[in-house]
Amino acid sequence: MLPEIELEKLQNKDFDLDAAHSFCQWQCCLQMGLYLNQLLCTPLSEPDLSRLYNGTLVHRLYQELKSTPSVENLFSLSPKMTQLYQVLLNTVESTVSADFFQKTTKTKSESCKKKKVSNKKRKAISS
Repeated sequence: MLPEIELEKLQNKDFDLDAAHSFCQWQCCLQMGLYLNQLLCTPLSEPDLSRLYNGTLVHRLYQELKSTPSVENLFSLSPKMTQLYQVLLNTVESTVSADFFQKTTKTKSESCKKKKVSNKKRKAISS
């Protein structure tokens, strides 16, 4: 069990558990791809991981995307980036089902947080 102080640090308002989980999943897929390449006697040259994934950049971009009302606003200064974004978006949208991008009502971490808060309230009341 983590000490109370460490728990408070982990529950920092700037820390997004769902985003961190997604980044970890992506890194795991990347690692498994590298392992598969090695298992197959390296038919593809191994990429420079420092150029392929930059955690700080990804987290900052995620925070920027969260605070921007429209993703398209990020690329307003670069017509080439806007065009690339549209091509990628159209490709993804044509590949997945129409309801794939529907917003969910609660994320797993949000429901866990609410459950913990309600458990603490029950304990406080019963004490």
